[in-house]
Formats: sequence, C-alpha cells, structure tokens
Amino acid sequence: MRPRVGRGQRRALRAAGAHRARAEPACCRGLEDDAALKRALIEERRAAGETPRPAEIAARLRSVRASREIRATLSAITGAGAEARYVAVDVTDGPSLTRALDQVRAEWGPIAALVHGAGVIADKPIAALDDAAFDRVFDTKITGLRALLAALTPEDPLRVLCLFSSVSARCGNNGQSAYAMANEVLNKLAQCVARTRAGRTLVKALDWGPWEGGMVSPELRAHFERLGVPMIPLPVGARMFVDELRDSCTPGQGRVELVLGGEPRPEALLSKGTADRILELEVHIGRSSHGYLADHAIAGTAVVPVVLVIEWFSRIARAFRPDLRLRALERVQVLSGVKLNNFDAGGDRFTLRARQLRNGDGLTVGLELVGEGGKLHYRAQAAMAEAADVASREAPQPRLRAWDKPRAELYGDVLFHGDDFQVIEALEGVGEEGIAGWLRGVHQAGWAWDRWQTDVAAHDGGLQLAVLWARAQLGRATLPMGVDALTFSDRPPHDGPIRCVARCRETSASRALADLYFLDESGACLSEWRGAELVSRPDMPTIRPG
Repeated sequence: MRPRVGRGQRRALRAAGAHRARAEPACCRGLEDDAALKRALIEERRAAGETPRPAEIAARLRSVRASREIRATLSAITGAGAEARYVAVDVTDGPSLTRALDQVRAEWGPIAALVHGAGVIADKPIAALDDAAFDRVFDTKITGLRALLAALTPEDPLRVLCLFSSVSARCGNNGQSAYAMANEVLNKLAQCVARTRAGRTLVKALDWGPWEGGMVSPELRAHFERLGVPMIPLPVGARMFVDELRDSCTPGQGRVELVLGGEPRPEALLSKGTADRILELEVHIGRSSHGYLADHAIAGTAVVPVVLVIEWFSRIARAFRPDLRLRALERVQVLSGVKLNNFDAGGDRFTLRARQLRNGDGLTVGLELVGEGGKLHYRAQAAMAEAADVASREAPQPRLRAWDKPRAELYGDVLFHGDDFQVIEALEGVGEEGIAGWLRGVHQAGWAWDRWQTDVAAHDGGLQLAVLWARAQLGRATLPMGVDALTFSDRPPHDGPIRCVARCRETSASRALADLYFLDESGACLSEWRGAELVSRPDMPTIRPG
C-alpha cells in the first residue's frame, strides 16, 4: 500500500491470518535447526511437568519459525529505508480488516495497492477432506479477497491489485483439490475485477510454483525434487514479482493470469505415479451439445460413431500422460454400439477410463468407454512415446474403375447419414482392391469447435467410403466394428479438402478389412488406419453388387 511516499521511501503493511510476531520462548534462543528447536520445546514442556504432544510441539515450532521470519522481514524493510507495519488480523474477518485499513489510512493516507498473499493448506485426498478443512483453505483465498475489496473506499486510488495464486490451479496437485480449487477461483475473480476496473487498476493473478520457503516444508521440498518440480529461490521469486509489476502493461491491458517459476513436468503434479492410477472423465451427450449426431441415426435413434469415440480416447490418453505424445491408438474394439436413447430428453452420460498397462519402450494406456450400469461399450489401447508422428509411408494406388453414379445417390442406401455427416465430396472410383475419394474435414463440414484433436468428419467419411466399397464389391451393408491401429500427426485438423485412399479386402462371408490413408492436397499423410473392420449389418439383407 503506497500513500504519500517521500523520496527514497516505501511503506508497506502486512496483514496475517492469526499469527503475531511475538517473542519466542527463551528455550529456543540461539537454536537454528528444526531438530534442536523441537527438542528444546519438548524439554520445556517436560520441565513444566506436562506431557508434550506431537501436534502441539509441531504447532509451536511453526509459530517460532513464522515469528522469526516476520521479524527478519520487518528488519530488512527498515534497513532498506522503508516503513512497515505488521498487523495480525484474520483476512476473512471483514470488520476487523476494515478497522486495520482505517488505521493505515489515518497514518499513511489512501490505499493505492493491495497484494493478497494469504493461504493455508490442508492436504488430503478429497474423500478424506472434511467440510471444515475445505472451508478453511477456500475461505482464506476467496472470502479474504472479497473482504479486502469490500474494505476499500471510493477515495482509495487502487492502482495495483496483485493476487498470489498457485500453479496447482493450472496443473492440479495430488491431495490438493481444495487448494487448487481455491486458487483457480481466485484467478477467475481476478479476471472479473480486471474487467470491472479496466483502465483504473492493474490486476495480476500470479500462479506461483513452489518457493524455497513459506508453506514448503523440507519434506515437501524433497517430494517436489523427486517429481522433478523446480523450486523458486526466494531472491529469484522476489525479483520476478517486482519485475512483473514494474514491466507490466498499463492498467486494464495485458494478461491477468500468469504462471511463474520453472515449468514442471506436466504429469508431476497430477499423481504420485501412473502405475496404479485410473483417470476417469465423464461425457454428457445430448442434442444441445452434440446436435450434429442427429444426422448419425439408425432407425430414428442417434448413435455415437466410432470416430467420435476415437476422438475421446485420444483426449483422455493425452490427459493421462500429457508429457508424452500419442503415437497410435491400437486394438480399437466396438463391444456394444452406443445408442443415445435420451438424446432429446436430457442426454446420456458415459465414462471414459484410462489406466497404465505397460511401461517400457514407451507407455501403453488401456482405454474404455463405459455406459450406464457399468456396461462396456468400447475398448482400446494408446501407445505413448516421447515423440510421435505419422510415418512418411506412401498411400497405395489401388486399381479403380470410374464410379458411374452421381454423388446425390451416395446416401440413402447403405449410408444412412444426414446432412452434417454427408462429407464425401467426390469419388475417384472403386475396384476390387479398394476405393478413393475426396472428403470434407471438420472445418469444411462446419463442425464448429476449436479443440478437435482428430478430424472426426474426414475419418467418418473414410469409413463411409469403405462401406460403399463393401456395397459395390460384396453386395453387403456393413458397419465399422474396430480398428487394429490408427496413427495421426500432432498437427490440428487440416483446413482444406482431404483425399482418402482405402485398400480393401474381404476376409470372410460377413467381414472385411480396410486400410485407410488420409492425405492433404500435396499427398502428405495426415493419418493412417490399419485394419478397419467392417461387419455385415444383420438388419439389412444382402444387396446385389454393383
């Protein structure tokens, strides 16, 4: 807070939770390491005829350490020629906080800057975290900020509001659900304040990595080191803080939320390890969120296409190990088709599940799509590696004859797809060895969403070509029921038209296989499907080839 500042001077006030910088017990004087301090506190209790309790000794040790830090900080500020006050007040107590700030105004003048750095932790798995512990963690951040803002007056020329958040808000951290949630809400409140005070106040939410001090105990520091999470030295963090506020854009401009400190391995904060971890994500599907699926219906019931499940599998595999690249999806199996019986009545819910299967030369992740009552609909495996991309394999050139039917006649027979799924633009030809044509991808098809990881529209179009080949060559109506392996690049879905070449072969009276190659205009491979399985539809009779 910076009212009426004289030349070469800076004034500051620190408001704490419930701790006062009081004198430490006489038995602790001259002792520095935690082991010696703990022994002294235990002996003091015993000398007084009391039985020392571990929790009490730990609390007193923290109090001694905190008091020393406060006194050292105040001394350093004074030694630098500035003025400082340390006021012990609960930051969530609005009236007490208001009285403290009134005292500041009386001594130093209106308030020009606020730095909200209060925080407490209660690290436990969410199932073991009681409401009181959650409220203590959450309220210190959120109720504390609201109390600070409410204690301001129209006369306070607030030019800077800086909130200390945590990288856990961005990455998560095992056992810190409450702390991560509190800091993420703090970040969003910062965004809100930045909008309402645009042009008047510079607002920053700093998502700090762990510091070499503060709430990071020696045990926690060792834990971070094992995970490869870099620590921020105190002088470095202080300089980062000063530089960020000094070099930031003018109030109301620039980025509000920033992650500061070395970048941790993405998986380090997610779990103690992946060997025994299961990641589950819920998918809700209804007309309001997936309206295009109305054009993928059989007998009037919307059905989830294989390609959409492949998109979901690619997402959860990357979320399970964001430090690795998705090299391929393998052994994709349709165990039971997904009918959306509640598509127009609130939607249907499904669970995506990922768990580690093997870890050696790369990582294999088991994937499942589970429906109501635990019914298993799909299964696959994801091959993860340090780097991955589509192999520069040339697409085959099957011998084709011209397709003698107009495009308008492609749909309505074995292809049941409505307008949004009618992505075949042109057919080059069909023959015993396969089929080829040009497709619209998600961008050209108008499937407006900016987070597609695979080209769902083009991939469905490739399967449609394979179904047309089975219709023309085998006289059967088929459905895709699995894929041996899919590889695709890390690039986002292609903006332009996509060519698909399918090499097809019959393997039995009711089953056929196809290898699909998806290419851009230059012939570069975008994705590749090996062993896409087509199975005869029991609801449709055999059709005369042609």
